[in-house]
Amino acid sequence: MVEIVRSRLLLSTQSLAPGNGGIAAVARMTATSLARRCPIEALACQDAADYAIGAIKVRTFDDRRLPFLLANLAAIRRATHVIYDFAGTARAHFDLPFRRPYAVWLHGWETWHASSARYLRAMSGAALVLANSDYTMARAEGSIRGGVNVIACPLGTVEDEPPGHIGPSDGPPIVMLLGRADELFAKGHDLLVEIWPEVTAAVPDARLVLVGGGPALGRVRDLAAASPARRSIEITGFVVDDKLDACWRRATMFAMPGFAEGFGLVYAEAMRRGLPVVASTEDAGQEINLDGMTGFNVSRSDKKRLAEVIVILLRDRDLARKLGAAGHVRWRERYSFSAFERRLARALAPFFGEETGLSTT
Repeated sequence: MVEIVRSRLLLSTQSLAPGNGGIAAVARMTATSLARRCPIEALACQDAADYAIGAIKVRTFDDRRLPFLLANLAAIRRATHVIYDFAGTARAHFDLPFRRPYAVWLHGWETWHASSARYLRAMSGAALVLANSDYTMARAEGSIRGGVNVIACPLGTVEDEPPGHIGPSDGPPIVMLLGRADELFAKGHDLLVEIWPEVTAAVPDARLVLVGGGPALGRVRDLAAASPARRSIEITGFVVDDKLDACWRRATMFAMPGFAEGFGLVYAEAMRRGLPVVASTEDAGQEINLDGMTGFNVSRSDKKRLAEVIVILLRDRDLARKLGAAGHVRWRERYSFSAFERRLARALAPFFGEETGLSTT
């Protein structure tokens, strides 16, 4: 166990609230993981009302950027070390005349699109960049300025215990996707709707359940309404966290053939629940999900194969249970919260350093 004795940490974020996406979930896991090891001052720029995560009090700014910037500056002075939830927040880091080392989470997309330059500048001054997967670290190689220490720290689920129900449902064959629908359909909503008539031709009682909100949810509904298999496509919209368990329990398998996941927390969550996973070969899903062992990874361009593996899993419940069980073991060993916590402690040990009283027991 790593114990930080004299450190005072500032955790500066866009959000720490539950239900605000993957970046907020990682920030919250970071806070929970480090809460026992050092005092933490936490800021959340976009959250609307102050709250607490255990003993950590979170100051919020309701997306008021200037008050957040000033509060961040004052908090830097009180801290010995700073961690930012992503490079966008790290742009608020000004530490003259008092210098404070800072670490920043890298989630992947910050280095993958046209506006990445402003994020790369924020990462260039970091003492440590925490990449959320080996895939993200490899793709970022060459983009981040030389001399910046980049360490892969794969994520895990928020929970450390398995759910009450593990494995595919014994009910009707259901393919579930959980994720926000954006304008690019980065999580593969459009692909699943497109191939769904082929799936239902082979498995007539199959249902596609798309869970989650997002700015392109209306477009998803339009695509589903135009499908010959529209009667077997269910779009729930946003579902609050305490209602999600019922969605998971219905599922036979989880599918998210995306192209922009730097990690994909929802893949690990599907494994926690013992569901076989279908991911793509175009993002980090292929790192989390082992092809042929915990599910299948399929190129997004091979729509025929995508439909084929879904049909295989819906028809062969024994195979679905076998792959789901292997995924559950992989989750417990590699993607549980405890496993993430151990990785984070190892990654941060050099960042905090011996001068702050870091000791390993």
